[in-house]
Order: sequence, then C-alpha cells, then structure tokens
Amino acid sequence: MFNELFGVLTFLVTFILLVLMYRLFGKHGLIAWIAIGTVIANIQVIKTIDLFSISATLGNVMFASIYLATDILNDIYGRRLAKRAVWLGFSSTLVMIIVMQMSLTFIPSPVDHTQHALETIFNVVPRIALGSVIAYIIGQHLDVFLFSMIKRVFSSDRTFIVRAYGSTLLSNIVDTALFVLIAFAGSMPAMAVFEIFITTYLLKMISTIFNVPFGYVAKSMYRKGKIDHIDAFDK
Repeated sequence: MFNELFGVLTFLVTFILLVLMYRLFGKHGLIAWIAIGTVIANIQVIKTIDLFSISATLGNVMFASIYLATDILNDIYGRRLAKRAVWLGFSSTLVMIIVMQMSLTFIPSPVDHTQHALETIFNVVPRIALGSVIAYIIGQHLDVFLFSMIKRVFSSDRTFIVRAYGSTLLSNIVDTALFVLIAFAGSMPAMAVFEIFITTYLLKMISTIFNVPFGYVAKSMYRKGKIDHIDAFDK
C-alpha cells in the first residue's frame, strides 16, 4: 500500500504547489508551472511503478496539473494566453531534449561517474520522446479549444467544473492514444498497448476528477483580488 498512499501525498503536494505558484507569481506562476511541469513529467514517465497491482508510469499527476494550469489561464486570462503557455511547455521539452542530447555527446572524464546515469534518464528512446512531444502539443491545443467551446455555453464561475472536466477528459483520450500508439505500437503486443492506454487514461482521469477543487481555489484568489497586484507588474 506504500505506493498508493504516497501517490495520494504526491497528488496533494503537486496541486498545493501549483496553487502556491499562482498565489506568489500570478499568471506568470502558472506559465512557469506549465514549462517546468512539462519537463518534469517527461522525465517522470521513464519510471514504472505498480499501483493496485497494475503497472503504470509516473508523470500522470504532473500532466494533470499542467492541464489544470492551462484551464485556469484560459478561464481567467483568455484562450490566447493559454495557447502561448502550451507552446512554451512544448518548447521547454524540446530544449531539454536537444541540450541534454548534446551534453551526452561529450566524452566523459575517466573520473566521471554520472554519464551512465544521465544516459539512462535522458537518452530517451526516440519513439517515446516523439510520442510525448506530439501527444502533448495536440492534446493541449485540443484542451484549450474544447474549454473555450464549452465556456460559450457554461460560462459562470460555478460551471468551471463542467469546462475543466469536459475539456480535459476528452482531450486526454486523444493525448493518451497518440502517445501510446507512437511510443509502443508495433514493438509490443496489441493487447499490451491497449492495456497501457487504459491504465494511463484512468490515472489521468482520476487525477483530473480530484484536481478541479484546486482550480476553484485559484479562481477564488483571483476573484478576491489577491492576484491583481502581482499581474499588475505587466502594466
């Protein structure tokens, strides 16, 4: 049960940190979270763990927090800023991949003891890296689009839950399917690929269901004027 209990703690810490970033740095905190979180999630996904006797990769909670940050930006500041944040997250991952591949190319010193560890983490299988980047950019843009469409019908503060659930749960189907197909199709049995898709999507869905209250906390802080003085630095 350790992984399951620690998973709950990790979930709480992740979303509390997200809200704190917004409280301390305003919209720039959310934008920075998306950039940092995308890099972290793409490193976490390398590690496989067992939850309730089911194999799963890490990164699902962090990816869910990125979607929530995007939804908050979209809801409060508009679709244009949310899309820019998505591209920033994509660019951050791309920069990490390029720079770390160049770093690994250097011939290590005889006394170096980190090359192998760095290769294990950053010498990512090209298909997995490609799948992650493509799934991220398409899934996030779809999330922004769906959120804006749903907002036209359900626009009040009380219906943020409808916008967040609807956009994220639908876009995550596309995000997860693209990643799993690009990364694993053909290299693993079809049933195994399907199981990875199901378990990954379920974990993202569970994270999404329980993270929306943190979105309401962020929106409440903005509505009460606790963020205005931070965002005012742009003016």
